[in-house]
Amino acid sequence: RVQKYLEKLLEREFSNSAQVNDLLRKTGFQVLIAFSIVISVVIILAAPDNSAVAWAFPIFWFGISALALLKPFYSSTCAKIWIVFSLPMTVLLVLSNGLLPATIIAMATIFPVMLTTGVWRIVSVSIIAGATLLVPLSTVEYDSAVWLRLSVTNIFVAIMVFLLTTFLEKALVDSLDKSDALNLALEGQYKANEVQSVFLATMSHEIRTPMNGIIGLVDIVLSAEITEDQRPKLQRVKRAGTSLNRILNDILDHSKLTAGKLVIENAPICMSQLIRETQLLFEKPALDKEITLTCHIDKSLHNTLMSDPTRITQILNNLVSNAIKFTHNNGVVKLTLKIINSTHANQEIEVCIADTGIGISPANISCLFGSFVQVNKSSTREHCGTGLGLQISKRLVNAMGGDMWVESQENVGSQFYFRLTLSKTNLKPLVMTDQVISGAKEFTGKVLVVEDNEINQVVATEMIKSYGLTVEIANDGLEAIECVKQSHFVLIFMDLQMPKMDGFTATEMIRQSNTQTPIVALSASVLQEDVDRAKCVGMNDHIGKPINRTELLGVLQRYFAPN
Repeated sequence: RVQKYLEKLLEREFSNSAQVNDLLRKTGFQVLIAFSIVISVVIILAAPDNSAVAWAFPIFWFGISALALLKPFYSSTCAKIWIVFSLPMTVLLVLSNGLLPATIIAMATIFPVMLTTGVWRIVSVSIIAGATLLVPLSTVEYDSAVWLRLSVTNIFVAIMVFLLTTFLEKALVDSLDKSDALNLALEGQYKANEVQSVFLATMSHEIRTPMNGIIGLVDIVLSAEITEDQRPKLQRVKRAGTSLNRILNDILDHSKLTAGKLVIENAPICMSQLIRETQLLFEKPALDKEITLTCHIDKSLHNTLMSDPTRITQILNNLVSNAIKFTHNNGVVKLTLKIINSTHANQEIEVCIADTGIGISPANISCLFGSFVQVNKSSTREHCGTGLGLQISKRLVNAMGGDMWVESQENVGSQFYFRLTLSKTNLKPLVMTDQVISGAKEFTGKVLVVEDNEINQVVATEMIKSYGLTVEIANDGLEAIECVKQSHFVLIFMDLQMPKMDGFTATEMIRQSNTQTPIVALSASVLQEDVDRAKCVGMNDHIGKPINRTELLGVLQRYFAPN
């Protein structure tokens, strides 16, 4: 692998060197055309004794340059032809015209430096620069003092042109080499990120599948009649499974944020409703620790703003959960929203989650929003977690164009703030979860569940039946297609990854003859690209595993008319 890497770098080095040579050669021929015109003007004005030899230079130089620029493939050959012609002609020109052509020879040394490389460059520059020394051999009279100064000047200029151009060429090649090495490293990093994303997506799917069985079956048992001795034990199992699912979501969010694949939506939301729902969600955990959980919302808050309800809820949940976790019994947690600035189009809101908990030392505040950071890193720490929640929350706020910071005093408490500037809208805010679950819970009709995992079949069947529906099972995409041909279903729940035929292909084939029946993805594949692909092939909605009863009910209410 190392050998291939070095070979690739070496190949690029040669490529960069050739690229620079081609660029210099092209520029050299462009300048040579201009130089040919200048020489033509000088010849006309000076009227040298041997004008035939003098005119040979600009005519030939102009022609060979035009050919090289029009046919770049032959530019290297044209450069060598130029050298073969120009060197003897330069000597002949000096011998026949004396000191006059020697005055402009120094300028011509730039051309072999730009047009050629290696021995061709060294020999041609030496001959052109040294041609001034041949003036005494000419039959034309000259001033020896001028000749001597001109000879020294031409040689010095030729050496400087040679060194400067060579240095420039090397600098350009080195710059391109470094750029290629950086691009190669970035390419490797990109591939590594892709491999990591694929790994996390695969592991997420494999972990969510059995987790759906655990949480789902416990939920089913809890909804039935059980002894009060069994209930708290099963509730602990469910809380443990929910906590594991939260950790998995944090890891996936961290991976998507790192890879730049997290999508921020923009939908009409009611901020006061999101905050109230967060308060309701954490009332029970706060009550268990005898913590007072209060909420205050600025009365000037606009009813509907544009933002991502899922991500804002995630941020609020992370911050309130942490506040309760790190606050001792009989403490206080306060959630406050105030308006910082309001215009006819936007509102800048500031949300603060304050607690009377353990606080954070100044030394730990600086690294609080890092990945996998725990303020207490000792083996005896009381509070568990991945250390990703705060970092994810801050990056989500930043992705929405806002900022997050913390103020804290150890053993006194902490205040976590975030600000967002959100657009006002008159659109109706999205129907949120708590409103959905207050509706009717009895439906009629036959539902098809396409699922290859036996435990997940039981979980989905029991949950769906609890709402009064009849359920039929298909073990893979092929069976699903046959079931749809033979029976009528009011709704189809489709797993995405199955043997024989996956859910994407099955949906595409079903949609060829049936465009009416709603198809909802029911899958452990929860990445945005999976959700987008599911909708692209014709699915109407997506529910991730482990199955959330509230989310399931929301989907049923969306596609069913209740009794």
